[in-house]
Amino acid sequence: MSIRLRLMALIAAFGVMALLITGLALMSLDRYKTMMTEYGTAYEHAYDIERINRMVSTVVMESRGIYLSMDKAEASAFAGNLTRNLDELEQALNDWRLSKDAEERADYRQIEAAARELIASRRTVVKLANEGDITKATAVGTGDRENRIALQQRLDTLVVEARKDLAQTQAEAAAFSQQRGQTFLIMALVSIAAILGLSAWAILHFITRPLRHVAGTIISLSEGHLDTPVPEAEGKDEVDALWRAIGRLKAHAIEAEKIVAAQREAERLQALEARQLILD
Repeated sequence: MSIRLRLMALIAAFGVMALLITGLALMSLDRYKTMMTEYGTAYEHAYDIERINRMVSTVVMESRGIYLSMDKAEASAFAGNLTRNLDELEQALNDWRLSKDAEERADYRQIEAAARELIASRRTVVKLANEGDITKATAVGTGDRENRIALQQRLDTLVVEARKDLAQTQAEAAAFSQQRGQTFLIMALVSIAAILGLSAWAILHFITRPLRHVAGTIISLSEGHLDTPVPEAEGKDEVDALWRAIGRLKAHAIEAEKIVAAQREAERLQALEARQLILD
């Protein structure tokens, strides 16, 4: 395999590593998005329960305004406010009942009967207040006191549970974020170390060390040391091609050296014959 292909394979390995890290990052983002959605749902659920609880308290306060009214006009003013509060409460309960979250619908069923009973009794209070029968309106309103107290106690319990779920969801999201952050940091450090290590090894093993050997051999041959060994190169990479070329150059240099030596020997013999003829 050529050096170019080996380096391309190394780069491809780095690419695969980057894809794995990117895939993990996308999976983590998707999971974190899901957790944030769960957190948002838990937050909205806690907010809705607290809002309904406040609505019930407002209904109670407006009802007490009717009980303390001095005349029909004053009672009717409180009755108008109470009607609006009851309408808002009923709309909030309907939204809760139609929630897409099964857990929210289960919580709703726990307070549905008491909440509907409260709304029905307080609408009767409104009707009696508008008719000016404050005494009877007071009797109806205070008559469901136990139901209203039980409703608010249950709402308080649901608020506590919702806040607990909210805190747990938030803690899980924070823990996940921290854990994945540490994971990415470790992976980044390991990846950087691997890239640096493999790059250094590839450069040293496939380029620096072979080229130093090639350079040393060429210098030795150029200085006339024709006995310098040249490795037998059977591979197909660039360095093996260099060794084969150097081997051919060495062979040519040796052949040239032989030719020069033969010429010198012939010249020496000719000189000896010429000297012998002169002496004769």
